[in-house]
Amino acid sequence: MHALFAWHGRQLRHANDQTAQPVRAAGNLPLPLVTPMKISRQATLLVMTLLCLLPMGAQAATRFTYISPESERDPRMTYDRELLRLALDKTRDTFGDYELVPAPAMTKARVRLSLQLNSFTNLFAMDSYSSTRDGKGLAYVRFPIHLGIVSYRICFVSPQRQAAMAEVNDLAGLRRFTFGQGKGWLDVEILRHAGLKVVEVDGYEMLFKMVARGRFDLLCRGASELRSELLTHKDIGGLKMDPYLLLYYPLPRVFYTNVANGEALKRVETGLRQAWQDGSLQALWRHSFGPAIAFAGLKQRRMLRLENPFLEGINFDYRPYFYNPMTDRFGEP
Repeated sequence: MHALFAWHGRQLRHANDQTAQPVRAAGNLPLPLVTPMKISRQATLLVMTLLCLLPMGAQAATRFTYISPESERDPRMTYDRELLRLALDKTRDTFGDYELVPAPAMTKARVRLSLQLNSFTNLFAMDSYSSTRDGKGLAYVRFPIHLGIVSYRICFVSPQRQAAMAEVNDLAGLRRFTFGQGKGWLDVEILRHAGLKVVEVDGYEMLFKMVARGRFDLLCRGASELRSELLTHKDIGGLKMDPYLLLYYPLPRVFYTNVANGEALKRVETGLRQAWQDGSLQALWRHSFGPAIAFAGLKQRRMLRLENPFLEGINFDYRPYFYNPMTDRFGEP
């Protein structure tokens, strides 16, 4: 390619040095007049032809945007980012190259607004499926990216209420406690639907400080989240994990994007299903969450089931992919 452009330049310089007179060849016969304009057109056509023959890898990579963590101590986005990368790697041969770039850190409410406004190129953000978001300019990948593990909830408990949790055996007993949750989290409405008292907090980091100080009694987190959050917030005095209770409500989490990003959505969904079929998705999941699941001791806890009233309208069956910690298998009730 460099040689082609060099040749083009030499021909133009040569043409500019000549007069517009016919060139005499042997036998005194005139050769066709070659003007700079003709050379330029011929060279341009040749360059364009060669560019069309370049491999796919030479074309511009498709940009995808992922959500940055809300703070330096927020470990929640690591798996989501790596799963998105896995899906894009699986589809590189059919959809082409890609680049994965971070969006600025933002709250859940800001993420949803950015999705609706399509503020970032091919932004994909994890969120719990909710029928309340249908018809708001959003589309979602039909795959439960966390394989249901966040449906199992373990709670941080305030020091003043830790002993009382040992006596909770049913939903009526749980209603004596107050729950803290992030502003805009679907868990807020699920817990309130069960008749539980919920305090909404605008700020991820504040939740841990507030439960440790007794501003509310319980901060319930996914079984895959609690261990890492306990480690990253170990400097907060009074932050305790409840050893007794396990809440369960079905919580399929999906990748949301703007409805305009149809081709990107198709690529991510195709990649996730390919990764599931070849087992690489399950391998990433176990590598990411295996230590947390073992730490949580789910089998030793008393489990209370709550209803998720926001699943109506979901257009795929998430159950074949959900993890059952009692059997350590996927797709079992």
